[in-house]
Amino acid sequence: MKPTTAADQSNVPGKRVIDQPEHPAQGYVNTIVAEMETIEGKGQLKVGKSGDFEIYCDEPARLGGDGEYPQPLNYFALGVGF
Repeated sequence: MKPTTAADQSNVPGKRVIDQPEHPAQGYVNTIVAEMETIEGKGQLKVGKSGDFEIYCDEPARLGGDGEYPQPLNYFALGVGF
């Protein structure tokens, strides 16, 4: 039996996997792809891409950045809170 994926799931409240008391018998697979890259010539500025989203991070001047965006660990801390 093939595991179910997010694409196989309903968006209807009460019928979503998260609303069910047990996981699907065949299992559940969720794949997340994230790509990161530095921006050449911009100090510590980096861009991360996942799906249709882009986020930027930077470091403060004391670490070679410009402080234009949150530091990478700020995003990590936010992710824990979400």
